[in-house]
Amino acid sequence: MANAYLDLLAYFGIGGAHPGGFDLTQSILGDENIQRTESVLDIGCGTGQTAAFLAEKFDCQVTAVDNHPIMIEKAKQRFANTNFNVSVVEGDVQRLDFVDNSFDLILAESVIAFTSISKTLNELVRVLKSDGRMIMIEMTAEQTLSEELQEKVCSLYGIQEVLTEVQWKSKLQEAGFTKVHIINTPSELTPSEINDINQSENIHMDLFDLLDKHNHFLRQYGHLTGYRVFRCQLH
Repeated sequence: MANAYLDLLAYFGIGGAHPGGFDLTQSILGDENIQRTESVLDIGCGTGQTAAFLAEKFDCQVTAVDNHPIMIEKAKQRFANTNFNVSVVEGDVQRLDFVDNSFDLILAESVIAFTSISKTLNELVRVLKSDGRMIMIEMTAEQTLSEELQEKVCSLYGIQEVLTEVQWKSKLQEAGFTKVHIINTPSELTPSEINDINQSENIHMDLFDLLDKHNHFLRQYGHLTGYRVFRCQLH
């Protein structure tokens, strides 16, 4: 399904566009004991910034998946002249082409909210090893949002719902995660510093307008919509 906001990220080629940005990614993964022998799945990999960091820092096997062909193209460009152990795959996180119990670690940075949440979580549980873990960064309502604001957020980002922390935990537990831990980070949804850009030529003006709407939304409603970092395990 087409999503104008994801088109915006793809055409601008923004790395670290998720809440907290790449600084947050580095901080979280720096605390994660990732072994060289482990297999990591980076879903919604975008232009491959996080996948590159994982491969370079931990020398682990990384599979980077995105369903946007422009993102895939830019991720492959990033790895064209490297020796990183990264496989870039175009695919739908709701229907992954991997066997059960494939990955030790799954990383999802502002991805799951753009999908059918329960369907995606069930699929991620399927491909995660029983002793594996998942780290996800997701937009979170800081309180129950009014129907009007819910509609505004969903329309802007092309998503179906904005969950509270409690609702996210419930969805994760329903999918089969028995251990759900919140990694303590600043939760306010504020613009992240962008220093990794691979911009396409001839970007349609509609996407510039959408970027303005996104920034305006953060200024007006950033205190009502934040994010959480969840570390999840099956056992």
